Amino acid sequence: MTDPYAEYIRILGRGPTKSRHLTQEEAHFAFSGLLSGEMADLQVGALLLLLRYRSESPEELAGIVSAIRDYINHSPVKTSHEFIDWPSYASGKSRRLPWFLLSAKLLAENGLKIFMHGFNSHLENGLLTEDCLWAVGEAPVSSLAEAQKKLETDSFSYLPLRNFCPKLQETLEIRSVLGVRSIVNTAVKLINPLGAKLIFLGIFHPAYIALNIAAGNLLNQPGLGVIKGGGGEAERNIQKSIKLYQVKEKQEQVTNWPPDVRLKGKQDYPVTAEYLAAVWQGKLRDEYAASMIIGTAAQALYMTGRAITVGAAEEMGRSYWQNHLDNI
Repeated sequence: MTDPYAEYIRILGRGPTKSRHLTQEEAHFAFSGLLSGEMADLQVGALLLLLRYRSESPEELAGIVSAIRDYINHSPVKTSHEFIDWPSYASGKSRRLPWFLLSAKLLAENGLKIFMHGFNSHLENGLLTEDCLWAVGEAPVSSLAEAQKKLETDSFSYLPLRNFCPKLQETLEIRSVLGVRSIVNTAVKLINPLGAKLIFLGIFHPAYIALNIAAGNLLNQPGLGVIKGGGGEAERNIQKSIKLYQVKEKQEQVTNWPPDVRLKGKQDYPVTAEYLAAVWQGKLRDEYAASMIIGTAAQALYMTGRAITVGAAEEMGRSYWQNHLDNI
Protein backbone atom coordinates (compact mmCIF):
# COMPACT_ATOMS: atom_id res chain seq x y z
CA MET A 1 0.00 0.00 0.00
CA THR A 2 1.36 3.43 -0.98
CA ASP A 3 2.12 5.77 1.91
CA PRO A 4 -0.28 8.76 1.63
CA TYR A 5 2.42 11.30 2.54
CA ALA A 6 5.37 9.98 0.51
CA GLU A 7 4.10 11.79 -2.58
CA TYR A 8 4.45 15.20 -0.91
CA ILE A 9 8.01 14.48 0.18
CA ARG A 10 8.75 13.40 -3.39
CA ILE A 11 7.27 16.60 -4.86
CA LEU A 12 9.54 18.73 -2.68
CA GLY A 13 12.65 16.57 -2.93
CA ARG A 14 12.96 15.42 -6.55
CA GLY A 15 15.83 17.77 -7.27
CA PRO A 16 16.42 21.25 -8.72
CA THR A 17 14.70 20.62 -12.08
CA LYS A 18 11.76 18.41 -11.14
CA SER A 19 10.79 19.50 -7.62
CA ARG A 20 8.22 22.22 -6.97
CA HIS A 21 6.36 23.95 -4.17
CA LEU A 22 3.27 22.32 -2.70
CA THR A 23 -0.09 23.81 -3.55
CA GLN A 24 -2.17 25.21 -0.71
CA GLU A 25 -4.33 22.07 -0.71
CA GLU A 26 -1.29 19.75 -0.76
CA ALA A 27 0.35 21.61 2.13
CA HIS A 28 -2.90 21.42 4.09
CA PHE A 29 -3.16 17.65 3.59
CA ALA A 30 0.50 16.98 4.38
CA PHE A 31 0.54 19.06 7.55
CA SER A 32 -2.75 17.54 8.69
CA GLY A 33 -0.92 14.21 8.64
CA LEU A 34 1.84 15.68 10.77
CA LEU A 35 -0.61 17.01 13.35
CA SER A 36 -2.65 13.81 13.49
CA GLY A 37 0.45 11.70 14.04
CA GLU A 38 -0.17 9.65 10.90
CA MET A 39 2.99 10.95 9.24
CA ALA A 40 6.14 9.03 10.15
CA ASP A 41 8.78 10.87 12.19
CA LEU A 42 11.27 10.55 9.33
CA GLN A 43 8.77 12.17 6.98
CA VAL A 44 8.11 15.00 9.44
CA GLY A 45 11.79 15.94 9.49
CA ALA A 46 12.05 15.61 5.72
CA LEU A 47 8.95 17.75 5.16
CA LEU A 48 10.11 20.57 7.45
CA LEU A 49 13.66 20.65 6.08
CA LEU A 50 12.61 20.49 2.43
CA LEU A 51 10.10 23.29 2.92
CA ARG A 52 12.82 25.41 4.49
CA TYR A 53 15.41 24.52 1.86
CA ARG A 54 13.09 25.56 -0.96
CA SER A 55 12.03 28.75 0.88
CA GLU A 56 8.38 28.51 1.82
CA SER A 57 5.76 29.83 -0.59
CA PRO A 58 2.64 31.79 0.47
CA GLU A 59 0.49 28.85 -0.65
CA GLU A 60 2.44 26.43 1.54
CA LEU A 61 2.23 28.75 4.53
CA ALA A 62 -1.50 29.31 4.05
CA GLY A 63 -2.12 25.58 3.68
CA ILE A 64 -0.24 24.79 6.88
CA VAL A 65 -2.05 27.53 8.83
CA SER A 66 -5.44 26.27 7.64
CA ALA A 67 -4.47 22.72 8.66
CA ILE A 68 -3.62 23.97 12.16
CA ARG A 69 -6.91 25.84 12.36
CA ASP A 70 -8.84 22.72 11.39
CA TYR A 71 -6.90 20.69 13.96
CA ILE A 72 -7.78 23.04 16.83
CA ASN A 73 -11.39 23.40 15.63
CA HIS A 74 -10.81 27.06 14.90
CA SER A 75 -13.91 29.17 14.57
CA PRO A 76 -14.26 32.96 14.85
CA VAL A 77 -15.43 34.17 18.23
CA LYS A 78 -19.04 35.27 18.27
CA THR A 79 -18.71 38.51 20.17
CA SER A 80 -19.74 42.10 19.72
CA HIS A 81 -16.26 43.15 20.79
CA GLU A 82 -13.45 43.50 18.28
CA PHE A 83 -10.02 42.45 19.49
CA ILE A 84 -6.43 42.21 18.29
CA ASP A 85 -4.70 38.86 17.88
CA TRP A 86 -1.13 39.48 19.10
CA PRO A 87 1.13 36.41 18.70
CA SER A 88 4.27 36.29 20.87
CA TYR A 89 6.69 33.52 19.94
CA ALA A 90 10.16 35.00 20.63
CA SER A 91 11.72 33.65 17.44
CA GLY A 92 14.91 35.72 17.47
CA LYS A 93 17.96 36.01 19.70
CA SER A 94 17.88 39.77 20.28
CA ARG A 95 14.85 39.79 22.56
CA ARG A 96 15.42 41.47 25.91
CA LEU A 97 12.46 42.73 27.92
CA PRO A 98 9.00 42.45 26.32
CA TRP A 99 8.05 46.13 26.38
CA PHE A 100 5.27 45.29 23.95
CA LEU A 101 3.49 43.46 26.78
CA LEU A 102 3.15 46.81 28.55
CA SER A 103 1.95 48.35 25.27
CA ALA A 104 -0.75 45.69 25.00
CA LYS A 105 -1.86 46.19 28.60
CA LEU A 106 -1.90 49.96 28.08
CA LEU A 107 -4.26 49.48 25.14
CA ALA A 108 -6.38 47.10 27.20
CA GLU A 109 -6.72 49.78 29.88
CA ASN A 110 -8.19 52.03 27.20
CA GLY A 111 -10.83 49.70 25.82
CA LEU A 112 -8.96 47.70 23.19
CA LYS A 113 -9.19 43.95 23.70
CA ILE A 114 -5.94 42.04 23.22
CA PHE A 115 -5.52 38.28 22.82
CA MET A 116 -1.93 37.04 23.07
CA HIS A 117 -0.79 33.50 22.52
CA GLY A 118 2.78 32.25 22.72
CA PHE A 119 5.38 29.54 23.03
CA ASN A 120 7.36 29.06 26.21
CA SER A 121 10.87 28.20 25.04
CA HIS A 122 14.41 29.09 26.08
CA LEU A 123 15.81 32.52 25.24
CA GLU A 124 19.53 33.17 25.29
CA ASN A 125 19.45 36.81 26.39
CA GLY A 126 15.94 37.85 27.26
CA LEU A 127 12.73 37.05 29.10
CA LEU A 128 9.68 35.29 27.71
CA THR A 129 6.34 37.03 27.65
CA GLU A 130 4.72 34.37 29.81
CA ASP A 131 7.37 34.81 32.51
CA CYS A 132 6.57 38.53 32.69
CA LEU A 133 2.77 38.38 32.88
CA TRP A 134 2.77 38.82 36.65
CA ALA A 135 4.54 42.19 36.18
CA VAL A 136 1.36 43.61 34.63
CA GLY A 137 -1.03 41.75 36.92
CA GLU A 138 -1.83 38.91 34.52
CA ALA A 139 -1.57 35.12 34.43
CA PRO A 140 -1.92 32.62 31.58
CA VAL A 141 -5.30 31.02 30.88
CA SER A 142 -5.78 27.30 30.36
CA SER A 143 -7.82 26.95 27.17
CA LEU A 144 -9.31 28.71 24.16
CA ALA A 145 -12.68 28.66 25.90
CA GLU A 146 -11.23 30.38 28.97
CA ALA A 147 -9.42 32.90 26.78
CA GLN A 148 -12.65 33.76 25.02
CA LYS A 149 -14.54 34.04 28.31
CA LYS A 150 -11.87 36.32 29.76
CA LEU A 151 -12.04 38.62 26.74
CA GLU A 152 -15.77 39.00 27.28
CA THR A 153 -15.29 40.38 30.79
CA ASP A 154 -11.74 41.74 30.61
CA SER A 155 -9.58 43.35 27.94
CA PHE A 156 -6.50 41.11 27.96
CA SER A 157 -5.89 37.39 27.74
CA TYR A 158 -2.73 35.31 27.28
CA LEU A 159 -2.87 31.64 26.26
CA PRO A 160 0.25 29.45 25.98
CA LEU A 161 0.47 27.31 22.85
CA ARG A 162 0.81 24.16 24.97
CA ASN A 163 -2.69 24.81 26.35
CA PHE A 164 -4.46 24.78 23.00
CA CYS A 165 -2.20 22.86 20.60
CA PRO A 166 0.48 20.80 22.36
CA LYS A 167 1.22 18.90 19.13
CA LEU A 168 2.27 22.15 17.51
CA GLN A 169 4.50 23.02 20.46
CA GLU A 170 6.09 19.58 20.09
CA THR A 171 6.71 20.32 16.42
CA LEU A 172 8.35 23.66 17.25
CA GLU A 173 10.65 21.88 19.68
CA ILE A 174 11.99 19.76 16.81
CA ARG A 175 14.16 22.79 16.06
CA SER A 176 16.61 21.60 18.72
CA VAL A 177 17.08 18.38 16.72
CA LEU A 178 16.99 19.80 13.18
CA GLY A 179 19.28 22.70 14.09
CA VAL A 180 17.24 25.29 12.15
CA ARG A 181 13.84 26.95 12.40
CA SER A 182 11.05 25.68 10.18
CA ILE A 183 7.93 26.98 8.48
CA VAL A 184 6.09 26.19 11.72
CA ASN A 185 7.85 29.14 13.39
CA THR A 186 6.19 31.35 10.78
CA ALA A 187 2.83 29.58 10.62
CA VAL A 188 2.23 29.72 14.36
CA LYS A 189 1.96 33.52 14.20
CA LEU A 190 -0.90 33.37 11.71
CA ILE A 191 -3.06 30.81 13.52
CA ASN A 192 -5.33 33.51 14.95
CA PRO A 193 -7.02 30.92 17.20
CA LEU A 194 -10.08 33.03 18.07
CA GLY A 195 -10.58 34.50 14.61
CA ALA A 196 -9.77 38.15 15.28
CA LYS A 197 -10.30 40.58 12.41
CA LEU A 198 -6.86 42.09 13.05
CA ILE A 199 -3.51 40.38 13.62
CA PHE A 200 -0.45 42.36 14.75
CA LEU A 201 2.76 40.43 14.26
CA GLY A 202 6.49 41.01 14.27
CA ILE A 203 8.99 39.44 11.88
CA PHE A 204 12.68 38.95 12.60
CA HIS A 205 13.79 38.56 8.96
CA PRO A 206 12.44 41.25 6.59
CA ALA A 207 12.05 38.75 3.71
CA TYR A 208 9.23 37.09 5.65
CA ILE A 209 7.10 40.23 5.66
CA ALA A 210 5.90 39.75 2.07
CA LEU A 211 5.41 36.02 2.73
CA ASN A 212 3.09 36.68 5.67
CA ILE A 213 1.11 39.34 3.83
CA ALA A 214 0.59 37.07 0.82
CA ALA A 215 -0.43 34.14 3.03
CA GLY A 216 -2.79 36.40 4.99
CA ASN A 217 -4.52 37.34 1.76
CA LEU A 218 -4.87 33.69 0.77
CA LEU A 219 -6.44 33.03 4.18
CA ASN A 220 -8.83 35.97 3.68
CA GLN A 221 -7.55 37.67 6.82
CA PRO A 222 -9.46 41.00 7.01
CA GLY A 223 -6.73 42.94 8.81
CA LEU A 224 -3.01 42.30 9.23
CA GLY A 225 -0.18 44.51 10.43
CA VAL A 226 3.46 43.41 10.15
CA ILE A 227 6.67 45.05 11.35
CA LYS A 228 10.29 44.02 11.66
CA GLY A 229 10.46 43.66 15.42
CA GLY A 230 13.18 42.77 17.90
CA GLY A 231 13.27 39.03 18.50
CA GLY A 232 10.53 38.60 15.93
CA GLU A 233 7.97 40.19 18.24
CA ALA A 234 5.41 42.87 17.40
CA GLU A 235 7.44 45.55 19.12
CA ARG A 236 8.57 48.77 17.47
CA ASN A 237 12.26 49.62 17.77
CA ILE A 238 11.93 53.23 18.75
CA GLN A 239 15.56 54.03 17.87
CA LYS A 240 15.11 53.14 14.20
CA SER A 241 12.90 54.22 11.34
CA ILE A 242 10.29 51.45 11.01
CA LYS A 243 7.85 50.57 8.26
CA LEU A 244 4.42 49.24 9.17
CA TYR A 245 2.99 46.99 6.46
CA GLN A 246 -0.76 46.61 6.54
CA VAL A 247 -3.50 44.72 4.76
CA LYS A 248 -7.08 45.93 5.13
CA GLU A 249 -9.62 43.90 3.14
CA LYS A 250 -6.79 42.88 0.75
CA GLN A 251 -5.68 46.49 0.22
CA GLU A 252 -2.01 46.91 1.10
CA GLN A 253 -0.44 50.04 2.53
CA VAL A 254 2.89 51.01 4.09
CA THR A 255 3.50 53.78 6.61
CA ASN A 256 6.82 55.13 7.87
CA TRP A 257 7.40 55.58 11.59
CA PRO A 258 10.31 57.85 12.56
CA PRO A 259 12.76 57.11 15.38
CA ASP A 260 12.82 58.92 18.70
CA VAL A 261 15.85 61.13 18.09
CA ARG A 262 16.18 61.89 21.80
CA LEU A 263 17.49 58.39 22.47
CA LYS A 264 21.11 57.78 21.59
CA GLY A 265 23.25 54.65 21.83
CA LYS A 266 22.53 51.24 23.29
CA GLN A 267 20.14 51.34 26.21
CA ASP A 268 21.29 49.59 29.36
CA TYR A 269 18.79 48.28 31.89
CA PRO A 270 18.33 45.14 34.03
CA VAL A 271 16.73 42.33 32.04
CA THR A 272 14.40 41.26 34.83
CA ALA A 273 10.65 41.01 35.22
CA GLU A 274 11.03 43.09 38.38
CA TYR A 275 12.35 45.99 36.30
CA LEU A 276 9.43 45.62 33.89
CA ALA A 277 7.02 45.67 36.83
CA ALA A 278 8.64 48.77 38.32
CA VAL A 279 8.19 50.65 35.04
CA TRP A 280 4.56 49.52 34.74
CA GLN A 281 3.80 50.47 38.34
CA GLY A 282 5.44 53.89 37.98
CA LYS A 283 8.04 53.14 40.62
CA LEU A 284 10.79 54.22 38.25
CA ARG A 285 10.84 56.34 35.13
CA ASP A 286 12.75 55.10 32.10
CA GLU A 287 12.61 57.34 29.02
CA TYR A 288 13.60 54.53 26.66
CA ALA A 289 11.02 52.13 28.09
CA ALA A 290 8.29 54.76 27.90
CA SER A 291 9.13 55.50 24.28
CA MET A 292 9.08 51.80 23.36
CA ILE A 293 5.73 51.27 25.10
CA ILE A 294 4.14 54.34 23.54
CA GLY A 295 5.60 53.65 20.09
CA THR A 296 4.31 50.09 19.85
CA ALA A 297 0.91 51.07 21.25
CA ALA A 298 0.71 53.85 18.66
CA GLN A 299 1.13 51.40 15.80
CA ALA A 300 -1.71 49.23 17.14
CA LEU A 301 -3.89 52.33 17.53
CA TYR A 302 -3.20 53.27 13.93
CA MET A 303 -4.07 49.78 12.69
CA THR A 304 -7.39 49.79 14.49
CA GLY A 305 -8.32 53.15 13.05
CA ARG A 306 -8.52 54.90 16.42
CA ALA A 307 -5.93 57.28 15.02
CA ILE A 308 -5.77 58.12 11.33
CA THR A 309 -2.24 59.54 11.13
CA VAL A 310 1.12 58.48 12.52
CA GLY A 311 1.38 61.70 14.53
CA ALA A 312 -2.11 61.34 15.99
CA ALA A 313 -1.40 57.72 16.95
CA GLU A 314 1.79 58.67 18.77
CA GLU A 315 0.08 61.51 20.59
CA MET A 316 -2.73 59.17 21.63
CA GLY A 317 -0.17 56.64 22.88
CA ARG A 318 1.59 59.33 24.95
CA SER A 319 -1.71 60.43 26.42
CA TYR A 320 -2.60 56.86 27.38
CA TRP A 321 0.77 56.34 29.08
CA GLN A 322 0.61 59.61 30.99
CA ASN A 323 -2.91 58.81 32.18
CA HIS A 324 -1.73 55.38 33.28
CA LEU A 325 1.05 56.91 35.39
CA ASP A 326 -1.26 59.62 36.78
CA ASN A 327 -3.81 57.03 37.92
CA ILE A 328 -1.46 54.62 39.66
